[in-house]
Amino acid sequence: MAIEFDVRDPKNQKLIMMFLIPVVIVAAFFQFMVKPLKEEVAAKKAELTTARQKLAAVKNSMKTVDEMNAERDELKGRLAEMEALLPVEEDVSVLLSQFSAVERESNVYLVGFDVQERIEGGDRPYKANKYRMTVEAGYHQFASFIGRIMTLPRIMSFSDLRIAMNTFDMQEKEENYEGLENQPRNLTIECTLTTYLFQEVASEEKAK
Repeated sequence: MAIEFDVRDPKNQKLIMMFLIPVVIVAAFFQFMVKPLKEEVAAKKAELTTARQKLAAVKNSMKTVDEMNAERDELKGRLAEMEALLPVEEDVSVLLSQFSAVERESNVYLVGFDVQERIEGGDRPYKANKYRMTVEAGYHQFASFIGRIMTLPRIMSFSDLRIAMNTFDMQEKEENYEGLENQPRNLTIECTLTTYLFQEVASEEKAK
């Protein structure tokens, strides 16, 4: 038996309205209240996740006092090394002491060491001291001497080399060199040694 439902009947219309109104209210509440709230909560969760990640990164990057002290000591050591490569002032006594050690290790004779010239660097952050050196040695000993000098903790260069053969009387040579065959003096080498020093550059010069 079919049930007739006439929407034009005021009673039926009233029933329909009683059913639809709560549905519309619920839908409107979800659309305008619940949905924005869910989106806001999702956004806050994303922000919280990002903040936690940043906090974890900061915690991981934080160092203990001992670690920071160790890093500070390492940086001080590196600074000292750099300052030694390009010192502010020349300490000739230290330079000669270093050369004496190299002289012994290379089996050469440093027979002359004179200040030749001091050059200001102008607008460059360094200046130069030039020394005239005279060395008596053999070929291999002199090469060893130059190599060892260049490994010293200083920025230096050699230039204007002049090499001359030494002449000896054979008897005199045998008398003088007995037991010193690894220290020949058959060459006299004159050369210019240039050492470089740090020079503070004025701010107006830096601007150029």
